Amino acid sequence: MANETTSTTYSTHSLSYILGENAVPANLPSMVVSRLANEVDIDGQPSNTFQVAVHSDLGAASSGTEGTAISANTALSYASAIQGAVVEGALVRAVVTDNAVASKFPGLAGVSDAMQTLPFEQKLAVLQPEVDRLAAMCMEKYEDDHCNLLGGFSNTAGSTGVDLSTANIFSAIYTFDTLDASNQNRALVLTPNQVDELRRDLAVTSGGLGGSLWTSQIDTSIFGAGGIPENGLIGSFMGIPVYQYSHSLRTLVNTNADVAGALMAIGSGDPTQAGNPVGALMSVRKGGLKVRLEQSAAERGTIVVVSMEYVAVELKDTHGVSIITDAP
Repeated sequence: MANETTSTTYSTHSLSYILGENAVPANLPSMVVSRLANEVDIDGQPSNTFQVAVHSDLGAASSGTEGTAISANTALSYASAIQGAVVEGALVRAVVTDNAVASKFPGLAGVSDAMQTLPFEQKLAVLQPEVDRLAAMCMEKYEDDHCNLLGGFSNTAGSTGVDLSTANIFSAIYTFDTLDASNQNRALVLTPNQVDELRRDLAVTSGGLGGSLWTSQIDTSIFGAGGIPENGLIGSFMGIPVYQYSHSLRTLVNTNADVAGALMAIGSGDPTQAGNPVGALMSVRKGGLKVRLEQSAAERGTIVVVSMEYVAVELKDTHGVSIITDAP
């Protein structure tokens, strides 16, 4: 047969693509370190700075003698306060033209007029996919600012230019134990290459292929981890949870020669409120993500601005041990 009318016949009179409902998402880093930190929201407060008072270590009491008056006073002193001064920590801007919006809704006329007159909630609904992508950029910056604190603790384990070893982890645990941290709920937070080096060291050097590691009762569930869940938890080692934070946000130190992980106390909520564990890190923020939409006549479209006001700070230096090892 010949002269059949096919889709090729209609090639100039048909849509080129059938669009799926959603686009395939980009590869984005997980929110790991920021979720292990204390967090305080000071939205609505008259100052942008949140201060945490810190008790100094008064040491042990002295002995006394019955019937003898005590003559020495103890000054109930405080150590230097911890301050978190909120800034515009994450800010991103994009312009979505009216023509771009119209292309998402074929057959809908008057898009330009509609985008100028729609109330904020309806305009946000139209631009939600674009806003979500910008919001993800702000959240990535928020996580990165927390990751950048991992290499800043005064106490460290590991050596520059040397791969991570089991001995480094034991050293970090020992060092943490000597600090008398008030919060013993701790976690190992490592980069992907540090996790890989630890597994290799356990499997080959320390345990040996088929060696005693595999037949003992030691806690190395880090070996049994499957896919990485959203919060980065991949298993445990010696009873300590092990988190892997994103490779793209790895903290580089020593002129980018090394990467930084940490053994650190896990915090939650406002550290000044009773019952909330005091972690090594803290974020202070004013509200959450803020979205602003403004119609621009000059650019014939909508200006989309997404921002987040916060600061990430080290809350308690003696609640963390930096683990510095060779970068990949």
